[in-house]
Parts: sequence; structure tokens; C-alpha cells
Amino acid sequence: VEFPKGAILNFQLAQKHGGDNSDDNQTHNLGRWRLSVTTATNAVADPIPANVREIFAIPRDQRSARQIATVFSYWRTQVPEFRETNDKIESLWKQWPEGTPTLTLVARAGAAPGDERRSTHMFKRGDWLKPGTEVTFGTPAMLHPLPPNSDGTRLTLARWLVDKKSPTTARVAVNRVWQDYFGTGLLETPEDFGVQSPAVSHPQLLDWLATEFMDPIVATSGEAAPAPWSLKHLHRLIVNSDTYKQSSRVTPELLERDRFNRLLARAPRSRVEGEIVRDTALAVSGLLNPQLGGRSVYPPAPEFLFQPPASYGPKVWAEEKGDDRYRRSMYVFRFRSVPYPVLMNFDAPNGDFSCVRRPRSNTPLQALTTLNETQFMEAAQGLAAKTLREGGASDDERIRYAFRRVLSRPPTAEEQAELKALLERQRQRIADGWVNAAELATGRNQVPEVPPGMTPTQLAALTVVSRALLNLDEAITKE
Repeated sequence: VEFPKGAILNFQLAQKHGGDNSDDNQTHNLGRWRLSVTTATNAVADPIPANVREIFAIPRDQRSARQIATVFSYWRTQVPEFRETNDKIESLWKQWPEGTPTLTLVARAGAAPGDERRSTHMFKRGDWLKPGTEVTFGTPAMLHPLPPNSDGTRLTLARWLVDKKSPTTARVAVNRVWQDYFGTGLLETPEDFGVQSPAVSHPQLLDWLATEFMDPIVATSGEAAPAPWSLKHLHRLIVNSDTYKQSSRVTPELLERDRFNRLLARAPRSRVEGEIVRDTALAVSGLLNPQLGGRSVYPPAPEFLFQPPASYGPKVWAEEKGDDRYRRSMYVFRFRSVPYPVLMNFDAPNGDFSCVRRPRSNTPLQALTTLNETQFMEAAQGLAAKTLREGGASDDERIRYAFRRVLSRPPTAEEQAELKALLERQRQRIADGWVNAAELATGRNQVPEVPPGMTPTQLAALTVVSRALLNLDEAITKE
């Protein structure tokens, strides 16, 4: 830019950032900026880092040891004679790990664990600027005390939590596992074991399970000597019990005597959790990717959910295309403000607060999800393809194969006839042109492919049957 000597330059800075939330009220204007003018042809920024230049402004005799070290570290990089030494230093720094994969607790230099602990105060009327009485570490007086001469570290607290003198932790853990299997814990309120909570339905059973959990003495079939605090041992105890193996069939007499099954006169019957609903559909279809560990994944989801106003600010949801598309639901990425909709429809909690008990609803939206959602549709296509490959040559064999994969039992004669009639109706609809066989068979993404030797018409008709099976109440109900 050319301008005459003595010219006055006027700069107008336009900040057009309108915000990234649903209300567009996050302006984020620049709070501090500076413009510089130079006559140099190839202008460069200040070669001296800003933090070093700030130290230069401090008189030499007033600089701290850390400031002197910062200046020296910069100075040595500017001396050509130190190039070889600098390269060695950089090489050594590259060998230093950026972090550790596990949490490491390090005591302060020159201090034993628990020494020089930061003081904690009660705030007057909640004002952090007005600290009041100093408080120290401790445990509820109604429970067992900490060991004498405790140092107050987190390791001490962890050992106190699992101390056999008070099996509270074991009781809570056992109750939550029981709740997962039976729908309701031996204590109905897993988050509250206090005196105002409901009475335990089977107090002696809860105490025995807690004791067995901490110090196991019962060996289940196919199990070596169980280790203390073994969840696997606890699961085996429950699922091998006669109580869990009962029938879930309800008779009028049982319903009258024990409406909510608190006396455990029958096995539980309830819809499985949202994650299991999705994983089951993928598993029976042969699409489930059983890989353990790794990054979070992004299965199909409506794009509008991640844009304002549905979302508090735009979010990136890069839909998976390969095998990661079918990873287990525990690996599905979840935004706190926009949970994955499939799981939310089946009562999965969001990230706003801790959830110890999930509600179990039964809504039309759940049926629409298992009928029309992208991944359930792909699961139906996958089950149809697997049935054509492995289920036999006749319609009856294929129907029995698909039925057993989904419901873990053979179909009755009436069920067999109904599904065969459905298969014939779909073939007729395809022949009449009411259904696009290619799209129904493989979808727009060509997942899965038509098995060799089979036609899209065969796969499409069987996809409808598979879709009906996956949408059965029995397919998502534990009983």
C-alpha cells in the first residue's frame, strides 16, 4: 500500500462473529489487539517471544530464578555455537513421555503423603471470599472410624470404603447388580440406604450376598476359586440361582399376593436397556463389531439434532461408514446436551446428572424406532442376508432359522404359518411394483450386499420378515 508522507491511516475492524449457540448471544469480541505499520518489504513478527520480552522489561537484579531460566533457554537457541547441544536437548525431550496412561499421585517434594495439606474452610453464607471455620477430613460418625493415625490420603479413604468392619459399599454394589437382573433391587432405592428408605425385601439375603462378595466361599460350576470383590462371581451366583431361573409367567393368584414381585415368587420380566436393544439387533443380524476398546463411534443419527436450535451450538457428527458403524452401544459418542436419540427413546440417561435407576417406559416411539431407524433397518437386511446364506433352501427352514436367532426358540405352528404368509405377501407386492426390491434389500448405502446366487427380490421379501421379528416385544424383553 502506497501513501504520502504524513498520511493518517484509519483502520476499521469488523468483528462478525455472531455466536455459536442457539440464541446467537456469544459474541466473543477481541478484548486486546494491536496494529503495527512498517516500510519493510517482507515484514516479520517480533522474533522475540512475548513472555521473554516481558521479562526484558524487568530490571536484571529483580528477576526471579524462573525468569532467568526462561531468558537463558531462549538465549541458548540463538547462539550458533550451541546448535549441537540444543539438538541433543531436543532429542532427549522427545524421549520424555507426554503423559502417563494412569493417574499417578505424587507427594510434594520433601513432604510425606498428607503433609502440607491445603486448608479447607466453610464459607460464610456460601461466599468463597469469606472463609470461616477450618474443616478437616473425616467420615460419618455412624459408620466405622478411620484407622488410628490416618494420613487422610485417597488411598486411606479407598481402604476405609472396602473395610469389612462396615459392608456398606458391598451392600450397595450387590443391590445394584440385583437391580440390573430383577428390575428392582432388594432395596428399592439404590441411591439411599438411609433410615428413611423403604425396608429391604430380603435383608438376610442382602447381607449374605454382600459378605460373599467381599469374602467368597461358594464356588459355582465351572469357576475356580473366586477372588474377593469379584463381580463375575456375583453374576454367576445370581444367574445360577433357582430364583432367577423361575418362569416369569404371572398367574392371578401370584398377581393378587405379590403384585410387584417383591417376594420373588416369579422371574423378572422387563424390557432390556436401550444399549442392549441395539446390540441385540446387530448381534442376531451378524453385523455387530465385537472389537474391544478404541475411540468413540458415530452411528447414523438425524443431522438436524446437532444444529441450532435443536442443539446448543453446532456439533460435528461424522457418521461411520465401515465396521465401526456397528460397534457396541457402549462406544457410541454422547453429547451431554444431545444424547444419541435411539438410546434416549429407550430411556437411556443423558449426561446432566448421575443416574442410579433407569425408568422403563413402553411407548409407540420405541416401536417406530425398531421398525424404521436406520440401524435397525440395516440389522433386518443383515439378518435376511445371513438367513439366505445359512438358513437352508426352503422358506420354512429360513423362517425357523431367523426366528430362533432372534427369539432363541423355535416358532409355533401358528407363528410359522403367519410369517410364511407375510413372506408370500411381500413377494407379491414386489412383483406388483409396490416395493423397490433393490432399495429394501440393501439400502442406499449397499449394506449388506446381496449374497451370491440370490436376487434382490428374495432378500427384500425376507428383510420384511426379519424386520417384523426384530420388532416383536419378545425380541427386546427379558423373561
